[in-house]
Amino acid sequence: MKKIQIPKTSLVVLSGSAGCGKSSFASRHFRPTQVVSSDHCRAMVSDSEEDMPASGKAFKVFRLLIDSRLSLGKLTVSDSTALTPKARRELITIGRKHDFQLVLIIFDIPFAVCSERNLSRARNVPSKVLLSHRRLLDRTLAGIHGEDFDSIYIIKEEELDSINVEIVPLPVEVPLSGPFDIIGDVHGCCNELETLLDRLGYSKANNVYTHPAGRMAVFTGDLGDRGPRCLDSIELALNMVSSGSALYVPGNHCRKLHSYFQGRKIKISHGLERTLEELERSEKSRRDSLAGRFMEIYKKAPPYLILDRGRLVVSHAGIKENMIGRLSGRIRRFCLFGDTTGEVDAKGLPVRRDWASQYRGSALVVYGHTPVAEAELRNNTIDIDQGCVLGGKLTALRYPEMEIAQVEALDVYYTRGVMRSFAEVHL
Repeated sequence: MKKIQIPKTSLVVLSGSAGCGKSSFASRHFRPTQVVSSDHCRAMVSDSEEDMPASGKAFKVFRLLIDSRLSLGKLTVSDSTALTPKARRELITIGRKHDFQLVLIIFDIPFAVCSERNLSRARNVPSKVLLSHRRLLDRTLAGIHGEDFDSIYIIKEEELDSINVEIVPLPVEVPLSGPFDIIGDVHGCCNELETLLDRLGYSKANNVYTHPAGRMAVFTGDLGDRGPRCLDSIELALNMVSSGSALYVPGNHCRKLHSYFQGRKIKISHGLERTLEELERSEKSRRDSLAGRFMEIYKKAPPYLILDRGRLVVSHAGIKENMIGRLSGRIRRFCLFGDTTGEVDAKGLPVRRDWASQYRGSALVVYGHTPVAEAELRNNTIDIDQGCVLGGKLTALRYPEMEIAQVEALDVYYTRGVMRSFAEVHL
């Protein structure tokens, strides 16, 4: 049985020739309100699905209905032939506008089968139209993997009656309620991290820290770079994540290290040189093991986490309330880098908008990335990066207790840039 998994905030695009079974498939696997049909839109504007001159106005309604549903966060199924790149691009644009997942389902049904079904329908499509659809379908199948869909499924005739469609949560949704100990940017400050875990009640056995009461740590990313024990910090977190005693969201420094391990050309700066120096001094077995494990866990890590049934959200650099529960490249970038303007200040540091001042969400958002002197609750958000690597503190937020636990930095390990106030780091 073929399984199709569809994240619950998705735009599902059905694509195929007339007579391929798209509409029957949609009615079998989705609620009627979830399906937006171009034929029905044609009937809405002209009283007839066969009024082809009304197609221009019908597709305006078609796109408007899809846009409206996505704006409300509703899973939507687009039922049209969608056999031209232009038609698919229009749907992709709407989906990306609302940060929805884009799922394409192509019906690769033989021409003879489509022709037979077409003849049995009340409204027949001319044979020359079916031939045109087949040619367009062949072109689609040849080039579709270059288009901006998150997942693509191709259905054959023999699979139509045995497909299992499953609506699934986004990978950011984790069905755990805590309690959690959310730890800010470590940046290689492993001595302070070990002290903080001790204070939080974690014990170490077989190189893994666990809590006797079942508490779980959550790392907000940027495990290495800048500090004196980058590899130890990374391995400590990896061991906890692998054993199930911690969760992890990646930071922008994690992203850069991942790119390095992939062999991509990157600029060695902003503290990455510290991590690479440690790697160079390490034995090859350790380098290879760390690279493999880090890449595996980074690949699996979601850009942010929704925890405690939506009451808690953890992201490296924060997240806006209208992004929570959705997933896209734009959201991934926001979670890694924050709300950047593309400009830099006089010190060469990125200028970021103060997204937290506008946050009105019901979920508590815990984040780091931008070092500030104190962890202060603002509009149900809290920045727990107190710049340990800059000589500040390593912070953990205990949840749901909302208690702060901190360890003072043992030294100033990195001096490029300094901790700043919220007024200094945001517009």
